[in-house]
Amino acid sequence: MSNAKLLVISVVFLILGWILIQAAPALVPVVIAIVAAYLLNPLVDSLEKRLKGRRKLAIGLVLISFLLVLALVINLILPPVIRQASEFVSEYETISANLGNAISGALEFLENSGIPESVLAEVQNVLASLLSWLGSQIAAGISRALGFIFGIVDMVLIIIMAVYFLSSGKTMVRNIYDSSPEWLKPSLRNLKSETHAVIWSYAKTQLIIAAVVGLVSTIAFMMIGVRFSGLLGLLSGVLNFIPLFGSIIAGAFATIVALVTGGLTQAIVTLAAVLVIQQVEGNFITPKLQGKSTGLHPVFIMIIILVANHMWGVMGMFIAVPLFGLARLLFKETAALIGKMK
Repeated sequence: MSNAKLLVISVVFLILGWILIQAAPALVPVVIAIVAAYLLNPLVDSLEKRLKGRRKLAIGLVLISFLLVLALVINLILPPVIRQASEFVSEYETISANLGNAISGALEFLENSGIPESVLAEVQNVLASLLSWLGSQIAAGISRALGFIFGIVDMVLIIIMAVYFLSSGKTMVRNIYDSSPEWLKPSLRNLKSETHAVIWSYAKTQLIIAAVVGLVSTIAFMMIGVRFSGLLGLLSGVLNFIPLFGSIIAGAFATIVALVTGGLTQAIVTLAAVLVIQQVEGNFITPKLQGKSTGLHPVFIMIIILVANHMWGVMGMFIAVPLFGLARLLFKETAALIGKMK
């Protein structure tokens, strides 16, 4: 293939990538619908075989079952979580004041220890900035979470699109494949199989790990006597989807809440519990379930997450690693295809 055609292909890929990046915030409901359809598709396929090819009936039964299970889980989990979130918001000023008193006591202790005033002033400024940032992030996070939970219109759109993808997704993929030129079809087959392996493995593993971490954290916080244990446990599970940063943020937040509501001893015990859970999860559960790592250096993962957060906000941090994995697969197949064309 001529260099001109290779240049055109490269430009097309760059333009498509730029469009996807710019449109990413508006495409979040579509992405959620695709992921939901993808995760439910194996169950639909299995039920379709039992129903002798009646796929629409299989989709309806799976969707009804999923909504019933979701309603049951929401009915059991959401009310206490919302209640604890409301209590936390109403007591935020008290918690913030207690934390400020604890920091003042720590600074006074450091001052009596002979540390220069210039160093103490700098530490105080950093802590004040950190507290201000933490408060704004907590408020914004709760607002986004509640807005997402109660975004009825988005939820209806997601359900409709998920049903559509379950019903017509295979036909859409087949039409794209059939309309592609012959020289492109081997790369599309490879990309499809590798994408399936990456997405299914990542989604399944992360869901299991998040559920285990959230449940164990909730039980541990309840045994220790930490206030808002259900909310903190749910936060630990959800943030576990963010590699590296998520567990650190959740653990630090739980420790701070324990410190200002239960005292230093409870905070130390909470921190110890968080560290034990993180070590067990990182060294035993995750390697056992994943089988192999992403192949990315931790520093590189940090950079990916920070860039995604800057571009797409909190949601970007959740999807950064799998999206990069897909982009890497696409780049590998494109490079291999261009290599064959030369």
